[in-house]
Amino acid sequence: MSRVVQLQKQFEVVSEKMADLPVFNAELSVATVGFTSYQHGELGVLVTPWCMNLVILPENNEAMAESIHSGNKQILALPSGHYEFISGSIEGIGNYQSCSLFSPMFEFETQEQAVETAEEIMKALFVAENYAPTDRQVAAKAESKKGKTVQDKLSEEPAKQASKQSKQPAKPAQLSRRGFLTAGFSRSASEQGDNHEFL
Repeated sequence: MSRVVQLQKQFEVVSEKMADLPVFNAELSVATVGFTSYQHGELGVLVTPWCMNLVILPENNEAMAESIHSGNKQILALPSGHYEFISGSIEGIGNYQSCSLFSPMFEFETQEQAVETAEEIMKALFVAENYAPTDRQVAAKAESKKGKTVQDKLSEEPAKQASKQSKQPAKPAQLSRRGFLTAGFSRSASEQGDNHEFL
């Protein structure tokens, strides 16, 4: 039995225990979507009635055990950008890493809709044109260009804020990378105008 099949079966067991919780969308079920070989493991989307996550299953779970501890965070580089994964462990699977896409899942009215969204996300991840730096990367790049110390920044901040408030209108918030990645993939999400931040 492949680890992807094991993952689905284990989360089906978890799903039975989650059924009475308020975050549970009874219209959905567990599915593993688009799993493919990537680096030293398999990468795909796990759909459940309470969340949708990108998941990495390490190729050699025992060898990865030392570097993947539950709760640890790791950045994975994909053609569309850098994504933060959190390590976890589940009976029958062992260690794995996940990156949250949707939680809870009430914007999805049908299983078909959720699976279609997962399929589109898997396609978008490997398209370089979708690349968008994180807010942290943008800030770091800006600071490196300035070449200023933290103390310089702190001393200038009050004057900058006063200047912005008096001379410039407020700028609209940028669409988050998660919002960009998932925009248009979920019909109900676009109809409701939900704004999702990538975790």
